[in-house]
Amino acid sequence: MNKDFLELKDVSYQVGLKNILSNITFSLKKGEILTIVGPSGSGKSSILKIIAGLIKPSNGSITFLKNLLSSNKVLIPTGERKIGLMFQEDVLFPHYTVYENIEFGILNKEKNNRKKIVSKLLSVFKLNDVADLYPDKLSGGEKQRVALARILITRPKILLMDEPFSSLDYNLGKEISEFTIKLLKENKISVIFVTHDIKSAFRVSDKMLIIKKGKIIQNDTPENIYNKPSDRFIAEFVGEANKIEAKINKSGEILTPFGKINCLDCKNSQQECNSKKHFILIRPEDVNFVKNGLKCKVVDKFFLGDIWEYKVLIKKTLPALKVRTSNSDVKINEFVGLSINTKKILVFSK
Repeated sequence: MNKDFLELKDVSYQVGLKNILSNITFSLKKGEILTIVGPSGSGKSSILKIIAGLIKPSNGSITFLKNLLSSNKVLIPTGERKIGLMFQEDVLFPHYTVYENIEFGILNKEKNNRKKIVSKLLSVFKLNDVADLYPDKLSGGEKQRVALARILITRPKILLMDEPFSSLDYNLGKEISEFTIKLLKENKISVIFVTHDIKSAFRVSDKMLIIKKGKIIQNDTPENIYNKPSDRFIAEFVGEANKIEAKINKSGEILTPFGKINCLDCKNSQQECNSKKHFILIRPEDVNFVKNGLKCKVVDKFFLGDIWEYKVLIKKTLPALKVRTSNSDVKINEFVGLSINTKKILVFSK
């Protein structure tokens, strides 16, 4: 952890008797992109507002570049924190042109210097052709680029982004977010990014925080969040999974409908194997059709655009398993062989 950049320590926030955030502790390195993910109402946006200085935490401290921003006795104003904040809505000045919106953050500089800086950003963000237009004449993607340019012209050390691309359609949002992250990484600007889009979080993050009911329940790399979730909630929150009940025998093996599994072979901690009753979770992409495999019956199939999803039954007493594959040839009511990548199975105590 880099204590010389940004660190939150035991930050809590209460409104009346309600705990919005409880003992939030994490740090951010220079140039790192951290994504905060969690259900609606879990406190994600409150973390950003506390870092920005828009609300005062009830307890805890925030340190930035060795300077105390917030504690029980200290609260540095938002404008003095060198932290940029980009909300879900672009919030451009409607009576200013694109050029004037971007220029606003450096009005204290000499005019010729301002022109040079703004012209460079117009070029970087591909906004030269709309520089003289007002916000109501811009597309959604153009508005987002103007909003980002207006923030970056102030040269923030950290950029806080609260669902900034959620109002855009999927392809445009993906294009703008990739452009934005690339630019921020090139300029070594640290980012804390709040999103509901799990795929987007996996794509852009160096680290991810999973938050639930105001508490951090896992702080890890995207790969570990997906492959080694700390609990069942996270496993199911970040990706769809088949859930099957299982038991453990005296040898410490998990008994499943498709054979015995050694706890040590499972993706997550073997500590989960201490109890006798379990759930095992299997991602649909870890189940495949093979010629000589576990016999199952195909009961349904769906075309998802880039892949096919099948529902299969191993036994009538078990829930149907989802299988995702590019294979479109399997038919409903057909009996096929099934292969399960047991190395990818997640096991959780019931």
